[in-house]
Amino acid sequence: MIKKTIAALALSLSAGAAMAGTGIINFHGTVSTGGTCPIDVVTPGGPALPRVHLGDFRTKDFTAVGQKTPAVHFGLRVTPDATCVIDPAKKAYVTFSPRFGADPSGKLYSLQSGLGYTTGMVMEIKDRKNALVEPGKESAPFDLSATAPTDMSFIAALQTTAATVTEGQIETSVDFLVDIR
Repeated sequence: MIKKTIAALALSLSAGAAMAGTGIINFHGTVSTGGTCPIDVVTPGGPALPRVHLGDFRTKDFTAVGQKTPAVHFGLRVTPDATCVIDPAKKAYVTFSPRFGADPSGKLYSLQSGLGYTTGMVMEIKDRKNALVEPGKESAPFDLSATAPTDMSFIAALQTTAATVTEGQIETSVDFLVDIR
């Protein structure tokens, strides 16, 4: 009886798998010290983000070098409080450092590579004035408030480096440093 039940269960599982679809589940998280003034990654003017989603695309969407995906807005929010006192006469400068390196031009951010990851793309980050923020270089200055949260707004987009893009996950990590001076 047990053998028949196990055989029936195995048959039903294999039959269900034949009709199932496929997909990807991404898990992600971080742990940080927070610094003197904790900075949150946010939707500008909105809530904190667990991560910035660049979009979901098909390989056929890309047919040439230099194509860009739609812009995705994100911000870094600094909120003054008892432990984070901000002098409003000072300005904030943001520097992004790519964890997977810069592209060969040194102006864009490489994506994670390897088994399961897309190829033929890099990421760009621009400031609120649509100026490119290159890896390791400071952004334009941001004015700060001594009493209210300040959102420092940026734009991210993917850009093709090849005429064809391979199927796979899009992942990258970028460290940021907010220098208030």
